[in-house]
Formats: sequence, C-alpha cells, structure tokens
Amino acid sequence: MLWFVLGGVLAMGLLAFLAAPKLHRFAYWIGRRSDAEVAALATNGWRQDRLEVEPGIHLTGLVRPAAASDARWILFVPGNSSGMLPGFRSELDQLRGNDDVGLAFWAYRGFEASDGVPGPAALAADLLQQWAAVRALGVPADRLEIWGYSLGTPLATQLAATLCARGEPPRRLVLAAASARIPVMRHGLFGRFLPDDVYDAGPAIAAVTCPVVLVHGTNDDALPIGEARALATAFGPRVQFHEVPGRGHVDLWQDLRRLAFAP
Repeated sequence: MLWFVLGGVLAMGLLAFLAAPKLHRFAYWIGRRSDAEVAALATNGWRQDRLEVEPGIHLTGLVRPAAASDARWILFVPGNSSGMLPGFRSELDQLRGNDDVGLAFWAYRGFEASDGVPGPAALAADLLQQWAAVRALGVPADRLEIWGYSLGTPLATQLAATLCARGEPPRRLVLAAASARIPVMRHGLFGRFLPDDVYDAGPAIAAVTCPVVLVHGTNDDALPIGEARALATAFGPRVQFHEVPGRGHVDLWQDLRRLAFAP
C-alpha cells in the first residue's frame, strides 16, 4: 500500500513537472558561447566588450564605434534569443547599412558568455551601466538613442524613463515588436513552479519625455498587435506608431530601417 501511495505521488509530481511549462507564456531561451566564440564575432568594425556591472558579474557584448566624433549612436536592448550576439549583430548591420552610426549591445545575464542569472531588476540595473559605458566613450545623451526589440522593449522603456527623470533623456526611444508587459518563466530547474519574472514598463511610461517610435507587425503571433496598440495609447502624442501589415515578430526587421532608422 505504501509503495502504491508513493508511486502515485511520484506520478503526480512528474505530471506537474511536465505540465508546468504550459502555464508560462515564455521562457528564457538561453544559449551559451565561450569568450573565444564571442571574440570571433568581433569583425567588420565590431569589437568584443566585457562590462562589469557588479562585483564578479561581467556582461559580454559587442560595440561598433562610429567613425565620426559627432555621429549618433544606438544602445540596443535585445530580444530573448539563444543566438543573442550573432543574431542581433547581423540584424544591426543590416539596419545601419552604410551609415556611420555607433552601435553597442550586451548579452543579458546568463546568456552567451555573460555571468549571472537573468531577472527584471538585474537587467534594468545593468542597462544603466551600459548607458554609462557608452557615454564614457564621449557620446552625449542627445546623440544616443535607445532601441528595444521584443523582451528588450519594456526594459528599454524603463531605461528611457529613468534617464528622462534625471534630466539625461536619450535622443529617441525606438521600440520594435513591443509590449509593455512580458512575463517570462524564471530560469532554473524549478522556475516552472515559481511565479514568472515580469518585465513591466507600465509604471515607467509616463516618465518618458523623449520622442518615441513604435513599429509592430499586424501578424505578430508572439506579441500580438493589440499589445502594441495599447502601448501606443499609453504613450499618447509622444509616439509615432507604425503598424506594418502582414509582418510578424521576426520579419519586422525588414521594415525598421525604412520606418524608424532615419532620425
């Protein structure tokens, strides 16, 4: 009888373990890469960067400095991807074309060769360090734009709000495939049993005073167009909103240069 009860408990536990992910909308799609593999991405003007965001925690990123001292820069806040550095490096190269624009982005904690574990508070704090790192290159705030894609959009919005509130607004905030609120299953073996990490820009929207550009595909099945429309409504007259007919979550990149790249 005891073995029967224990077997039932184990069976129920296994079912709960298997079913739990279905209760979560998204998970962290973490891909790891060695420092040498990241260094191999530092071609065509890009260089590898290691940024210490707190003692013992370093983020690995890619920076492509502009040639001209008065060129504008983009601090990019990436989406959730197992190929974060190579994938978005490729997209950013296509976005800039032949224009002289500085580019910088870092892999989130736990992704690629970055240390640590991802979470909303930590990633938001890390972005302030990234902003400071780009500013330390001699880039003034009025030439530095913040671009966010997918999971990066609530984080980018929070960063812009913090900077606007302290009198250091970015040149623009550009959001692609955006949502104000994205829940993600916590990282780790037992994350499926815990409350989600919630990336929520809602409370920050009112503090964003810089110009905002929002681009979203009408066929986005990851973050439906209704979420972008609600975000645009929350921003009000500050936002230039582009709905792209027929575009989804990934192929939206084809339209970003045309709709959002020109300042």
